Amino acid sequence: MKKWVIISICCLLTLSLILSGCEKKDKLSIQNKEKIEKITLPNSKDDVIDLELYFDSSKDNKQSEIAKEERLIKKDEFIGELIIHELIKGPTVNSKLRPILPKNTRLLSFSIKDKIAYVNLSKEASTKMSSNKEEASLKGLIWSLTSLSSIEKVKILVENKNIDTLGGNFDISKPLGKTDLDNAKKK
Repeated sequence: MKKWVIISICCLLTLSLILSGCEKKDKLSIQNKEKIEKITLPNSKDDVIDLELYFDSSKDNKQSEIAKEERLIKKDEFIGELIIHELIKGPTVNSKLRPILPKNTRLLSFSIKDKIAYVNLSKEASTKMSSNKEEASLKGLIWSLTSLSSIEKVKILVENKNIDTLGGNFDISKPLGKTDLDNAKKK
């Protein structure tokens, strides 16, 4: 009888720990969604952000002066850059997900033209990998960026150069969309 009570208590404790963990995750997800909804971009109009940047305008070393320079940045290009930086950073520490790009990869440039995102990565992004790993990397990049309405395809460059493959298994010499990956697999 005592054995039955001990097993029941252990099961209840385990169940309560599991359920409390789920609740915390859900609360975190809700808090993150609320934070995202509160984000507003400064002086944003339609599809551009009007930024005020301040640079050194000193005429000599005796006094410090700065002057304002205004810049217009396309929202989707700004968000696209953020997406790539987050993909390079990798999943959260608590996540069981794995990164899709090597940690030391850098984004050299990002632009959008004719619904194609041009992603220029450092040479660290191009490394020999299994077919499944490369597919996951390409899908991660393509699916993440095409979540923006202004992007339908992604063209990956390395060190400002067109490359044939990122990891040796897929032909990425042309821009790829969500439906193009199956045809891009090298035979």
